[in-house]
Amino acid sequence: MREKKRLFLIVAFLLAFLMLPVRVSAQADDGNAPDPADQTGDDLLSRMELDAVEKAVDELLEGQDFSFTGTLQRLIAGEAVFTAEGVEELLVNAAAGELLEQKQIMGYVLFLVLAAALLGNFSGMLQNGQLGDTGFYLIYLLLFALLLRGFAGVSSLVEQTMEGTLSFMKAAAPAYYLAVAASAGVTTASVFYQVLLLVFYLTEKLLLYVLLPGIHAYLLLSLVNQLTREDFLSRMAELLKSVLLWTLRTVLGMVVGLEVLQNLVAPAFDSLKRSAVGRTAGAIPGVGNAVNAVTEMILGSAVLIRNCVGALAVIVLVLSAVSPVLKLLITSLCYKLLSAAAQPVSDSRICGCLNTMGESCALLLRLLATMELLFILTITILAATLT
Repeated sequence: MREKKRLFLIVAFLLAFLMLPVRVSAQADDGNAPDPADQTGDDLLSRMELDAVEKAVDELLEGQDFSFTGTLQRLIAGEAVFTAEGVEELLVNAAAGELLEQKQIMGYVLFLVLAAALLGNFSGMLQNGQLGDTGFYLIYLLLFALLLRGFAGVSSLVEQTMEGTLSFMKAAAPAYYLAVAASAGVTTASVFYQVLLLVFYLTEKLLLYVLLPGIHAYLLLSLVNQLTREDFLSRMAELLKSVLLWTLRTVLGMVVGLEVLQNLVAPAFDSLKRSAVGRTAGAIPGVGNAVNAVTEMILGSAVLIRNCVGALAVIVLVLSAVSPVLKLLITSLCYKLLSAAAQPVSDSRICGCLNTMGESCALLLRLLATMELLFILTITILAATLT
């Protein structure tokens, strides 16, 4: 009899506790209390502490009118963030601005290329060949200094963009961690955060402090090699370029493979625990269906917030990369076009110098694109795994 009484008391206590969500739902239907999903969404957004994220976005997208919190609320409400006309206007304005910025420096480079071509064509008419060589070296050194100045500008832009992106992701990581933990589970969120810490380390220690100076070294080796007619540093420059490209590919492949493997296990573990709890609660007569309904609403709200935060983080990453990517792309194409146009009339060393500048800008573009892809794939692979 005592065991039956204890069992009866335990069942009564569980029923009284589980009836609470039913009462909340009933009050929400009457319009006297807010919906549990809305309460969960508002509480989750308040716990994210988006002020630090907003500050990082303002520093990263300096000069652009973009509000992280406001755009997040619009995404959650189902409103359109961008239009096709707005995206087209953004790209056209950015490309036009970069073309105007490159106009002056390209004019100086073209003038030096024409001067080198004229000097090379008239050097055969001079009795003293050393005078022609001296004039060529003077023009080449001027071109050397001009190219280094231009490369320093684009390299500084890439470095600032990478540091700003890194600061933004460090500020947004805790907020996204809370959203993933609320929607998928603590195990999945912990795995995501560990992978993100690895990406932070690779970006800061390897990409910024090793590969970026390596691109500078490749440019200097190639330009010095073009200074004389003897080819004595080209193999070293090619080896350095190959090492840079292999490192970028290895880092990208390693991180993506690690994310895919971990996201195959951790979400399944959280899903198993959530399924076990849900089936246990759903098996209780009378209140099981109500508990499942409230749980589904709360999880649906958390999933919506998680996906919106992830999508907005990807949007910020893309917006931050638009200007430097277009600048690097236009600069690389311009130098390669100048090299191709100068080849029939100018010295081969001048053409090689211009082509090297184009290749160095292309390496900077790959470096920036690799960093952006590391963060974007980290978010999208997690979202695709949890879908």
